[in-house]
Order: sequence, then structure tokens, then C-alpha cells
Amino acid sequence: MTTKTDYHSIMELKKQYNPCNRGFVNQYEVNQIETILEIKERNNIELQNVRDMVVMLYSQWAEPARDQEGCGQRDKRVEMLDAMSAICFVIDQEKVKRGMEV
Repeated sequence: MTTKTDYHSIMELKKQYNPCNRGFVNQYEVNQIETILEIKERNNIELQNVRDMVVMLYSQWAEPARDQEGCGQRDKRVEMLDAMSAICFVIDQEKVKRGMEV
């Protein structure tokens, strides 16, 4: 059982998680994502729900940066999408361990 809503967990993660290297997730980051999102405590439906919410929120947060790319916002958008990708990777890893479809 989780102790926070998906939204609150993701907001906490957004404040604390910044990928160290683009396109790569180290073990510290995996642990951080798993802990904040309470990945191990979630049942299969909750796991899919938090993944869906991550995609929805990070896509929305990246959109304003896309609209202002000419103003030096491209890096911010890339950072948001890279973080989303890393988080989804960690969730998908857990889904595979459980025999769920990815």
C-alpha cells in the first residue's frame, strides 16, 4: 500500500530527481525512483497507473518548453523527457519482473 497519491509522489520525485547522465540510469537513481514512487509496494494496477501519470505529467511539463524552444528552452524540454524516460524504464523493469506486459 502506498502512503501518497500518485500526483504527490510524482511531484516529490520531480523536485528531487535530475538524471545524472542523459540516456542512462545509475543504481542510485533507480533506488531513488523506486523509493519515492513506492514501486515495490504497489500492486499491478497501481504500478500501471503511476506510469501513466508520469507520462501525462512530464509530457505536460515539457510542452511549454517546446513552445519556447527558440528562447533556450530546448534543454529544459530534453531534461523533462529524459527524466520521464528514466522513470518509465524503472517502472517497466518492475513490470517485467512481475510478468506484466510492457
